[in-house]
Amino acid sequence: MSLPKLKLPDGKPPAALSTGLMIFMFLLYVINSVVNINDHIGLEPEALFRLDLNRISLYPLGHLSFVHLLMNAVSLYGPLTVFERSHGTVHTGVILNLLAVFTAIPYCLLGYVFFRDTMVIGSSGWCFSLFAYFSFKESTIRPQQHLFGNYSIPTRYVPVLILVLVTIFFPGSSFWGHVIGLCLGYVLASKEVYAGKLAPPSSWIQKLESKLDRAIALIPLGVTYYKEADANREESYSPLLGEESVLPLHSGPAANFQGEGRPLGV
Repeated sequence: MSLPKLKLPDGKPPAALSTGLMIFMFLLYVINSVVNINDHIGLEPEALFRLDLNRISLYPLGHLSFVHLLMNAVSLYGPLTVFERSHGTVHTGVILNLLAVFTAIPYCLLGYVFFRDTMVIGSSGWCFSLFAYFSFKESTIRPQQHLFGNYSIPTRYVPVLILVLVTIFFPGSSFWGHVIGLCLGYVLASKEVYAGKLAPPSSWIQKLESKLDRAIALIPLGVTYYKEADANREESYSPLLGEESVLPLHSGPAANFQGEGRPLGV
């Protein structure tokens, strides 16, 4: 008997990396309750100067509490899935790692001067990067985003509003980690061609994927691995909300963005 195939609310299958990342972060949270992994991957300002690559690149995977994990997962899964569908699974993984590292570097430089004893952890830096990425792209089609009544805000700055709200309601969250992640998202959206040059050549990825075809085919439940050959990164941006649609801010995953403690992000 074949297993049922999963479908997301938009009728499309779950994306392999996005889904796998959510599962991995949950498992890591469970394991952390037995073995304190967070102490070994949390980002500290001195990590950059010690060249502690684990902390510099893995800090988004850990979380301080189940609520912290849940809110980051809810905020991240939607935009990451959309990004993976158009950019390919491997490329998306590379971009996530680059975002983590390029967020960590300026954070460590600032932290070494202003907050040496603060450790941050969590994936909300990724959330803010993707919020900024999609708001920038969306602003080329819909310059204004209506909130309610006659109130609207430039679409490009919706993530800035989210940042302000998160900072007000969750003052223990990492403001500077969010700001850096936000800035990197805008850079990624506006200079995506240059960002792509930091990823492995497409031909290399395709060769690797061709050798892993059988393993990829074994991914269960209809979860889809988006191959490099099918990526459409060079195509024009397709609006998330439709050409003329106006939806309230709370309809997207970003409105669920919350946090506690002093994690990077939520």
